[in-house]
Amino acid sequence: MKNFKKIFDAIEWEALMWLIGLIFLITINPYETQHFTLCPYKNLGIDFCPGCGLGRSISFFYHFDFLRSIKTHPLGIFAFAIIIYRIIYLIKRKYFHKTKKEVSYG
Repeated sequence: MKNFKKIFDAIEWEALMWLIGLIFLITINPYETQHFTLCPYKNLGIDFCPGCGLGRSISFFYHFDFLRSIKTHPLGIFAFAIIIYRIIYLIKRKYFHKTKKEVSYG
């Protein structure tokens, strides 16, 4: 049980989930007209959703189709940069951050 806890604590789960999401976006074909969506707005028949298109935009960015990336969602490249920054921050904090011992005077 202790070994499992050690392994579980050694993994930075949020960074892993973001990384899996970005790897998934590499594998999809953004040029398909029909695609599966988890968006509750789209599934309810509502056409406008401020987040829809971010994944396709990032996928277009991976395929070096920058114009379609921006047309699909103007914040797609920015979202990609924020996700990369978040992954780096989490990994750096988990594995490379040295905690300073607090000094108490008294």
